[in-house]
This record gives sequence, structure tokens and C-alpha cells, in this order.
Amino acid sequence: MKTREEAYEIICDLNEEAHAATYDEWEEAEAMEDEDPDMAEEMREDASYNQAREFREAFQVLMPEDQEAVLHYVKHDEDFAEEFNAWWGEEDA
Repeated sequence: MKTREEAYEIICDLNEEAHAATYDEWEEAEAMEDEDPDMAEEMREDASYNQAREFREAFQVLMPEDQEAVLHYVKHDEDFAEEFNAWWGEEDA
């Protein structure tokens, strides 16, 4: 079993990859802020949703032992779970 720190590094890496995949969306939202703050907020919500989707997809292709370690800490460590769940986001209904 991986340590908490190793599992945390895995989810941090996933989140960084997900952010990189949606970087242009975040930049477009930032650029829209002065022109139309409401539209910028909608764009940020879309970017956040898409980043969470990228995170979930990347998690699904992790090695099973990495998934198991992460889920162990999600289940047994409240702080770890809080951060993981924030990055996981809401799934499609």
C-alpha cells in the first residue's frame, strides 16, 4: 500500500494534468472578466466542470493499486477525501 503522501502526490498530479488540459478555458474566462463578469463566471464554471471530468477520466486509467491506495485514504482520511472530492467534482446526472 502506498503512503498517504504517495497517494496525495498521485491526485495532485492528476489535478495538474486536468488543469493543463483545460488551461485555455480558464484563460478565456479570465480574459472575459472585464468585458462581461457574468459570462466569465459561467465560463469558469464550465472550465471547472471540464477539469473535474478530466480528473475523473485520468483516475479511471490509473493502475489498480494506485486507485486502491487513493480510495483507501479517501475513506479513512477526512482532509484527503475533502480535497479529492473537490477535484472529482460532480458527475453528469
